[in-house]
Amino acid sequence: MSDQPGVVETLRIVRGFLSLARKAVIDARHLEAMVEIDTLMQVALVETDRRIAVLERASSSKK
Repeated sequence: MSDQPGVVETLRIVRGFLSLARKAVIDARHLEAMVEIDTLMQVALVETDRRIAVLERASSSKK
């Protein structure tokens, strides 16, 4: 067994970092960039969630 996380776990870790980065932008009140950055971060979060769901469905259908 490898100590490396699987793809789904890696995506969950990435999702956590995306959430932290999004919060940092909001907390820093960079108003001129907040809308664009927040939009990009939200898209990345949604896509990460979508990919996790796809991988989990694929994994559960193999069982």
